[in-house]
Amino acid sequence: MIMRCTVLLLTVGIILAQPLDQGTVPNDEFTAAPAPAPLDSEGWRTGRSTFFDGSESFKNAYLARGAGAFGDILFGSCQYASIRDGVKRDYSDLPFDKAEVAALAQKNPDYPGSCGRCYEVRCQNGIVIGNGTTPVSTNDFYYLASVDATVKDDFNRSFPGNAAFDQAEQDVQCWGNNSVFVHVIDSCPAFQIKADGVPTQQLWCNSDIYHFDLSYWAFQQLAHPTYGVMMVDFRPVDCRTHEPLVFLPGFVNVTIYSDQVETGWNFGPYFEHSADFWRQGAGLNGSNATCVNVATARSYGQDKDGGGGLGFTSVNGTNPGYQPFADKNTLDFWVKSNSTGPGDEHEAAYPKGSLPNLTVYLGNSEGQTFCANSLMLTQLTPAGTAPTGDGGTYFHFQIPFASFNCAGGSAGSLANIDSLGFGSSSNVDYASFCIDNLVLV
Repeated sequence: MIMRCTVLLLTVGIILAQPLDQGTVPNDEFTAAPAPAPLDSEGWRTGRSTFFDGSESFKNAYLARGAGAFGDILFGSCQYASIRDGVKRDYSDLPFDKAEVAALAQKNPDYPGSCGRCYEVRCQNGIVIGNGTTPVSTNDFYYLASVDATVKDDFNRSFPGNAAFDQAEQDVQCWGNNSVFVHVIDSCPAFQIKADGVPTQQLWCNSDIYHFDLSYWAFQQLAHPTYGVMMVDFRPVDCRTHEPLVFLPGFVNVTIYSDQVETGWNFGPYFEHSADFWRQGAGLNGSNATCVNVATARSYGQDKDGGGGLGFTSVNGTNPGYQPFADKNTLDFWVKSNSTGPGDEHEAAYPKGSLPNLTVYLGNSEGQTFCANSLMLTQLTPAGTAPTGDGGTYFHFQIPFASFNCAGGSAGSLANIDSLGFGSSSNVDYASFCIDNLVLV
């Protein structure tokens, strides 16, 4: 289990980066691991993987490790989950199957913009490496097989054994040559800041070996989870076609939302009652849209008008080779009220068919800097409208980036922007809106 931080893009003047209970040091405090060389013309490279979360039966077999020691996949730093008002989050709230998700080490060379990126991963038989070419010692981590090697996986398979156990090394026997396809929904930080405020180096995620933290369910498809760690072959792939992609720079989509949050972007609702990563049928022409239902800022203890909203961030997206805003001219998107009409609790804030009074802003989530201007949609002229199937209205906006005047703000230029957000300007609770086809043009 690796401790993580979550990046939230909040409205201008509040906060840009808000850590969880235990965060990580900034990414300029360490050097990225070297890029692993390609193994062949098909783009495979060598890395390593641990896992997080697990079935209750597996976790219960290792209770001595401590409560929560395996972590969970429900609260990843990419925030890829729908939020139901007053309902405890479970695996059904994730947009992807629990066997199809992973975390990427913050130190990996293609970590920038990694949220939503897809990889094909397969197990590699043999000795697990710690740093360089040195085998990792099983004395350096909580080695599950030393505690109980009789635990079976979810397919009732026994642990195949470790031929290098007497040498205190890890020799993995893979289940076969199969691979898994995973979406990145979380990060694995190089350092963990504990309660005493001292940064502590993480064994797996701060080495010179490219590292994944697969979900338990993905890991066990490749090797027995009692191993805990294995060497892997991996390659980045297109999430829909599974065709191999260029390794560096990692792919970041200029389409931020279309049926789902696209590759390279996190999903950041804030001050929310509920949030849909995707709501089927709520988008243009019956497609998916992302819809949020937000509270007022004052109900969250903020001494300001307005309310919550929705942000999207390309983490470390201002690194050279990424910078998704740098050469773009226009922010193109569609927005609608999510009220169903009179009697709906959302009607008071944004009546059905009306233009939601949202403020659009651009910023840098790490530097907490902004463009000079934030823009209220009700003061702009839509480029067009489209009726919805339930009698509502979608409003189309094409906003020139020049209107935000990034050069005149603390951000300095579009090259320094990695985040955009839509903040509710309503002082009425349960303000709800949907966004679709959000594109940097």
